[in-house]
Amino acid sequence: MSQPKTIVVGIDGAHFELIQPWIDAGKLPEIAKILDSGIHGDLESVLPPVTSPNWKAYSTGVNPGRFGIFWWENIDTKAERVYYPDNRKHQRTEFWEIIAQDEPVGVLGVPTTHPPKQIDEFLVAGPPDGKNTGFAHPDTIEQELKTQFDYRVTKKHRLQHDQTAAAEEILALIDSRFEAARHLLSEHDLSFLQVTTFYINSLHHYLWDDETTLTAWQLIDDHIGALREESRNIVLMSDHGANEITTSFYINAWLEKEGYLVTDSTFSDLFHRAGLNLETVEKMAVRLGVRDLVDRLPERVLNIARRLPDESGSVNKQGKTNVVNWDQTDAVASGQGPVYITAPESSNRYDRIQEELLSKLAEVRDDNGNPIASDVYRGEMVYSGEFEDEAPDIVIDQARGVHIQGGLNDNSVFTDPESGGWRAENKRHGLFAAAGPDFSEGTIDSLSILDLAPTLLHLHGYPILTDMDGEVRASLFSDESGLAAEPPETAESSDFTSSTDGNQRGDMDDEVKDRLDDLGYLS
Repeated sequence: MSQPKTIVVGIDGAHFELIQPWIDAGKLPEIAKILDSGIHGDLESVLPPVTSPNWKAYSTGVNPGRFGIFWWENIDTKAERVYYPDNRKHQRTEFWEIIAQDEPVGVLGVPTTHPPKQIDEFLVAGPPDGKNTGFAHPDTIEQELKTQFDYRVTKKHRLQHDQTAAAEEILALIDSRFEAARHLLSEHDLSFLQVTTFYINSLHHYLWDDETTLTAWQLIDDHIGALREESRNIVLMSDHGANEITTSFYINAWLEKEGYLVTDSTFSDLFHRAGLNLETVEKMAVRLGVRDLVDRLPERVLNIARRLPDESGSVNKQGKTNVVNWDQTDAVASGQGPVYITAPESSNRYDRIQEELLSKLAEVRDDNGNPIASDVYRGEMVYSGEFEDEAPDIVIDQARGVHIQGGLNDNSVFTDPESGGWRAENKRHGLFAAAGPDFSEGTIDSLSILDLAPTLLHLHGYPILTDMDGEVRASLFSDESGLAAEPPETAESSDFTSSTDGNQRGDMDDEVKDRLDDLGYLS
């Protein structure tokens, strides 16, 4: 049997909730063809439903407890620090590395793949943690993309300062992703291609169902049509979904009011009352033409700047380490769901605080009486593996329309839905659709993002790693393919090594933190 040809199109934050009306109106005809001729359904992400860690969960088939990245920040209560374990991004083997051992593989645009691993034929790292240099393996691919497409991994314009210019740039970046992918596909005889577009979800967040968002989706739709061929399998997937915000919940303000969190906010309060905040300082730097110099200030000066509040008075994660009074704090939270308890896990105090928070968070209602959580989980119910002792102690699954803000502030617990700049928030259910000679037709229920790595490995005839948390979903395959009846083979993860380039940092650098803050993740 000949090897299958597969293209996976990753669309960050995609879900039918937003695009189904456009599909029904005939505005996304290529996606409609895939839904009509193939199989589709909701795709459940790991908690919290965020770009990081979900793209890593997708590519490895394991839950975050096995790779140790739980959001865009980890909170280490023992060391009293908030950080991002950047060095862990490449420690796990990704499924396309296994395929690449025997078949030509190309990967382009996937978040959390910078710096690029060494795979054949190529890997082009994606935003928002990627950079505009050193983003491709081999180096010749990077030069080729820059020369032919003026290719950039990340955008220049800031959504919080110039939304119109940023949105126009995002449209150009989406187009260049697919133009580059189509070019490389024509130049390389690939068995497997993964092309992912990240910035579409920034449009979801800031513009939701705006005409610009539709334009972006129509660009994606056109490129999907150009990528389709009868002999190829094509898979559409997302890391999570999105829905319109109706409530913004400042969880750390709630923890502070409930007596679980104590902060030393005198510094930030003083500047907030004086009208001096991150936005005004950054806008001033832009006007003076010295924005790039700010990031090169001495570390002691940057530490002070990180304690400046935003326009709402909130201090984001870059200042969280310095503002939390760790000695008097029982719990502190990140945005979008994770909550960490400071007491030792083996103590009665830990058990008491966890039980209280589980009960109280399940009962929190907004000003209209709507719950902020669809469910609240103990960390051990969500995470397992070698890093589970570092995992959040509680994880909130946000209720529909709820945006959990993770900044530290002295504001009310609930604010105007658009107070943080976002119109839409991530949700756990994303999108899956597949069509082609090896896929079935109809719909599928209860599909996890963890299932995709083993399923795609099985599609290409490779063994499933025994420590993968996902499983092969045989019902996705057509009877004619023979894959549904073929039992998957297994292998130990130790049989495969992840091909890092050795250039791994221990924490996220300030350039990436600044970029994530602009996208609204750290506010």
